[in-house]
Amino acid sequence: MSELVFIRHGQASFGRGDYDILSNLGKEQSLLVAQYLSHTGLSFVRSYSGTLNRQVDTAAIVLEHLQANTAASPPLTKVKGLNEYQFDSIIRHYFPLLVEEDSSLQPHIERAYTNKRSFQLLFDRAVNRWLTGDADPDEIEGWNQFTKRVESTLKQITTENDRDSKILIFSSGGVISAAVHLATGMSPYESMRMGWGLVNTSITKFKFGSAGLILHTFNSYPHLENYRSGELITYR
Repeated sequence: MSELVFIRHGQASFGRGDYDILSNLGKEQSLLVAQYLSHTGLSFVRSYSGTLNRQVDTAAIVLEHLQANTAASPPLTKVKGLNEYQFDSIIRHYFPLLVEEDSSLQPHIERAYTNKRSFQLLFDRAVNRWLTGDADPDEIEGWNQFTKRVESTLKQITTENDRDSKILIFSSGGVISAAVHLATGMSPYESMRMGWGLVNTSITKFKFGSAGLILHTFNSYPHLENYRSGELITYR
């Protein structure tokens, strides 16, 4: 069976002008996961990432370190199918609708980008609406479309490589959540909620064979847990 080793991107720039940029902390997290992979002696036949900056830049830091320290840096292929779901579009579309339906949410809207609890409350409700798929506007990729995209991309990746290959994949929390959904049959909402606990640069592993995806390891981050008392453990 092939093994798909997902690394979630490093911390991005939540609450700033452009989220899709690794923070300095995100760069440090990426180097730490690179050092961890190097120390484990794992080797990969190939690596893949989405085309988003935070995914590509995480991959670049990891692969550069592997090349310098193990002489075994797998070639990187960028695939749009590994891009995150349309986070910004969902917020822009559903946040105003939520306030129209429940005016008590207005204070949470006003502090959504300064208060993590307010943002999560709104985002939980917005994603729940998105997952139902009953009123997505044309410009937003629905949950069913999203999971089909992820499934198709993972099949493409596995068919491009020999059986029993170990493949490194740099992507985002939503893509990993969709893969968990496909592997376990967990409900869309439950798999997305699990995904919200994914730590930046955490490692999630799947086996892939004739029976499809099998979840092997979820949200592992030993490279961060014992480093500076865990202060590098972040979720956005």
